[in-house]
Amino acid sequence: MKMFRIQRESSDRRGVAAVEMAFVFPVFMLLVLGVIEFGRYMMVGQLVTNAAREGSRLAIRGTFTEEEVKQDILGFITDAVGVEAGQVDIDVSTESGDTIQSAESKDPITVSVAIRFKDVTYLPLLDEGGSGDDDPFSGLRAQHDADDWITGVSVMRKE
Repeated sequence: MKMFRIQRESSDRRGVAAVEMAFVFPVFMLLVLGVIEFGRYMMVGQLVTNAAREGSRLAIRGTFTEEEVKQDILGFITDAVGVEAGQVDIDVSTESGDTIQSAESKDPITVSVAIRFKDVTYLPLLDEGGSGDDDPFSGLRAQHDADDWITGVSVMRKE
């Protein structure tokens, strides 16, 4: 029985996989980083909303001051999200403008918590850095300014 050898035409296909990888890999990595960033955004959004809800629960009791409620929220956010205290904006208010302790029963108390998106992103491109005409990411940073906040708001009536 004779064995036949099949010769492959390898000379004209060399390096094709490397070229294909050079085209596909950046797109794939961009997709993976986008999924990670979106997941981080959703997680921080839930944590900020939970912090506002917990702050509202404390505020409606009437036994805590605005500062005590803010400190509790701040402790929760800094531990859960990993940001510094100066990066969190917290507002505790009543509809009538009174303090939460002097508000009447059934008055709505609003607690809002906000963090800038660029303070919680994993992408270093949005962080401070670079300047002038040589900064390739200046346009991207300009799009993520102080207007891009992750906000959680909770309104509950005082007991």
